[in-house]
Parts: sequence; structure tokens; C-alpha cells
Amino acid sequence: MKRFWIGVLLLFLGLAIGGVGTWLYVKKSGVRSQESGVETKKEGTERKVLFYRHPMNPQVTSPTPQKDEMGMDYVPVYEDERAEAETLGTVRITPEKIQKIGVKTEEAKIRTLKRIVRTVGRIEPVENKVYNINTKVAGWVEKLYVNRTDLMVHPDEPLLEIYSPDLVATQQEYILAMKNLEKVKNSLYPDIKKGAESLAQAARQRLKYWDISDEQIKKLEEDGAITRTMTIYAPAHGGVTEKMVVQGQKIEAGEPLFRIIDHSVVWVYGEVYEYEIPYIKAGQDALLSPSYSTSDIYRGKIEHIYSHLGSIRYVPESGTEVRTAKIRFELPNPEHKLKLGMYMNIELAVDAAANAVTVPDSAVIDTGARQVVFVDMGEGRFAPREVKIGASGEGYYHIVSGVRAGEKVVTSANFLIDSESSFRAAIAGFKGSGDQGVK
Repeated sequence: MKRFWIGVLLLFLGLAIGGVGTWLYVKKSGVRSQESGVETKKEGTERKVLFYRHPMNPQVTSPTPQKDEMGMDYVPVYEDERAEAETLGTVRITPEKIQKIGVKTEEAKIRTLKRIVRTVGRIEPVENKVYNINTKVAGWVEKLYVNRTDLMVHPDEPLLEIYSPDLVATQQEYILAMKNLEKVKNSLYPDIKKGAESLAQAARQRLKYWDISDEQIKKLEEDGAITRTMTIYAPAHGGVTEKMVVQGQKIEAGEPLFRIIDHSVVWVYGEVYEYEIPYIKAGQDALLSPSYSTSDIYRGKIEHIYSHLGSIRYVPESGTEVRTAKIRFELPNPEHKLKLGMYMNIELAVDAAANAVTVPDSAVIDTGARQVVFVDMGEGRFAPREVKIGASGEGYYHIVSGVRAGEKVVTSANFLIDSESSFRAAIAGFKGSGDQGVK
């Protein structure tokens, strides 16, 4: 009986010693696993897992592998990836994932950026080809040759005849002065001859002051017949845009009678916004086309850039309301196809930036506070780079600083890379939160 109890005691002692040994072995292995991490192999290199993160919520982490509420595996965070996250949010992507999400890159190059400035212009007359017709003598409209507006007239074409008593009296004075001069031209008294010449010259000058031509004065001298009316002629070729007189009307000296505009040459006034003014220079070429026919292309140059905003005539109140500047073109219009008041489409190809480092506009992520591009560092690594952008044109941005010529930038799927980069930068800020993970 004593031997039986001794055997049972030895059996229990052996079981206890074996259990304690197993427990110590398991504990020692677990501590070694926690201190060194779980080792994984990828492409023949060992990578140390720091912790595991929730696939949907990066703030939830775990020191051991597990599944989330939907049965998805937690994503391992490796030691080398954490180092990259701490280095300005650099992202490492496998070639398979690069192809899957459609990552594309393009090299930053030196180029001259051009941009198309499109605006609308309005056709107006050339200022020095607008003629106001009036007389310097009062009278009555005896005969009206141009009796309606929008008639085309030619130089020296008669417009109207006026009867003026003052003009008739001056002609009589001139004829009498010429006859008197003829009588005393052989006089032995120089003073008498000189006085007659002065009277004739004064009467002649008065006729010229009233716009009587030399030909009309010569005819008056030769015929000696007084002309009852005076004819007013057109000074240039153009259209009668205003007629302010009717036949039989009494007119006063200086009263406007007609307005004639020569529109064989026209001005086109365009408008550009304030931010486009730095790109606009006098002498730049432009393509102009009327709105009724875009196939009729006129080529012109910027003749003048107005020095104020608003209308052509500077009005301070207008300049504060209208934030556009006027530019002017001069176009030939021999067939009068371009009508006054017509609108025209204007295209200007301007240099936005010369010899500039440029990247595609799709490469720039604009957050409102800053602009970022992702630079391809090679071997699947993409680093965010804050840049300062300048002008844009032809689908490119001028990079003032942040990227050098020759560097490759991401032009497609950069928003996906930006999301991953932001996540890795956030992970880097946890500073060991994986060891205190929330389960």
C-alpha cells in the first residue's frame, strides 16, 4: 500500500514538472515573438511586422493578426514602410498594384507655354474717319441731294445747296472790288491802287472763310455772275450715318447737317480680364472672325492697349464696376462686309511662360492651401513634393519651384497615391501606437 501511494506521488510530480516546463517554454517563445516581431519573406528579403492595422479604420491597430467585423484581415505594417512614412509620406507600391490602379508618369520638361486668350470684340469706326458736316454761314436749305441716311457718298459729291443772304452780299462786294481794282490798276497814285487791292483781298478772304473753294472763286471772277446758292460737298468716301436736316430748313452757322463715316477701315475693340493683362502686348497677332461666319478669318495685330479699365473713354465710376481692359485692332474693310456695331470672336496665342519647367496639369493636386505633386523615386517609391506653380497653358503648369527638369511626376492615379501617403504620414505620427493597439 505504501508503494502504491509513492507511485501516485511520483506520477503527479512528473506531470507537474512537465507542465511547468511546457509553460516556461511557451512563455519564452511568446516573449521572443513580441520582441522581434513576426518575420515575413517577400522577394527573398526578410521584413519585420511592427503591427497590424484595421483595413477600414487606420486608427485601430493590433499587435497580432486578426480579422475585422466583416471578416477582412488586418493589414500588416512593416518596419521599412514606417520609415518611408516618416520620410515625407513616401509610398512604396508593388509593380502589380501600379499596373492595377493605372499609375502613369511623365517627365518634367523645359518648354515655352502658350495659352489661348479668347474674347469678344466690337466693330467701331476709326476715329479720324468720322466727318461732321456743317456750314460757317447761316441760310436756308435750297436743295438736298442726300435725302436719306445710309447712302454711300464719294469725295466731292454734292450733299446740299444753301441760300445765304450774307453769302450773296459778300459775292457782290468781291465783284465790285475786282471791278474797282481793274479801273485803278494803271493809276498814277499807288495809294489808290493799294487800297483797291486790299478791298478785293478782304472780300476774297471772307469767301474762303465760308468754305468757298478756289475753283468757285475763280469762276466768280471769270463770269462775274453772283451764285445764289452755295453747294456743300462730301469730304471723303463713306456712309451717311446721320442726316439732321430737311429741304427748306433754316440752318445756323455751325449747326450739324450730316455725319459721314468712312468704314473702308474699321477698329475692333476687344476686352481682356485683369489677370490676362500681363500676357497681352502691343503687336501680338490675333485671329478675328465674325459671329455669323467663323470661316471668315481676319488676321490682325494689337494696335493699342488702353491704359485704364472700363470703357474707351475713362470714367472713374465705370472703371470700378467693369474689370476688363480694352485692346484695339485695325482691319481693312474694302467690301464693307464688316458692319459697324458687329461682334467678332478674337483669339490670341500668347506666351504664358518662356523656358519654364513644366508638368501636366493632371499631376498637380491643389488643396487650396498648397499644391503637391508625387515624384517617382524609382523601385515603386513615390514621394510627395510641395510645389509653387505659375502660369498655365496647353494642359501644363509652370513649376516655379519644387520640381527639377528631368524628374518624373505622377499624372494618373495620384489621388489614390495621395490617400495612401496621407495614411502613412498619419501612421508615422502614432509613435509606437502599434504596441498599445486598440482591439
